[in-house]
Amino acid sequence: MNSKREIIVEIFEEHSEVNFYSIRYTDNELSESELFFDKILDDENLEEDVEILSKLLDKIGENGAEPRHFRHAGTKRDKVAALPEYLTSTNLRLYAIRLNKNIVILGNGGLKTTETYNEDPFLNQCVETLKQIDRFIGSRINKGQTIIFRKELMGDLKFYIKQ
Repeated sequence: MNSKREIIVEIFEEHSEVNFYSIRYTDNELSESELFFDKILDDENLEEDVEILSKLLDKIGENGAEPRHFRHAGTKRDKVAALPEYLTSTNLRLYAIRLNKNIVILGNGGLKTTETYNEDPFLNQCVETLKQIDRFIGSRINKGQTIIFRKELMGDLKFYIKQ
């Protein structure tokens, strides 16, 4: 399938040091992060993993999005990463773009059951979508169409993503 869908980057949660944004397809009511949390919160087997991820998001929100909290995903050219960091034993992955120490864009994710995310069609799609968003945001920041001010993203935050 090679169609395009409109997607918007919007605020998800505000913390003292970090604003978490999420991506939402304009034809969906819920953001990708809301879909992720709705899916995992109902799974009793993931309670401990959810607790680890929730505590990490709170820690990042209150102390800043330091690179050590993120597990690199994507390519060397982009800012796509997975949460939680390497130090945990969970296979639950929430994919994100760490734009800087004050702004994180959350995507979707799930339970990693394969050696790499690329082997799982859904997880691969989560990462590929964020890679496109990262490229678009970088380009718009360079052109002045999107502005970072403290922990806010402002300007043109709508994109058309290849699916």
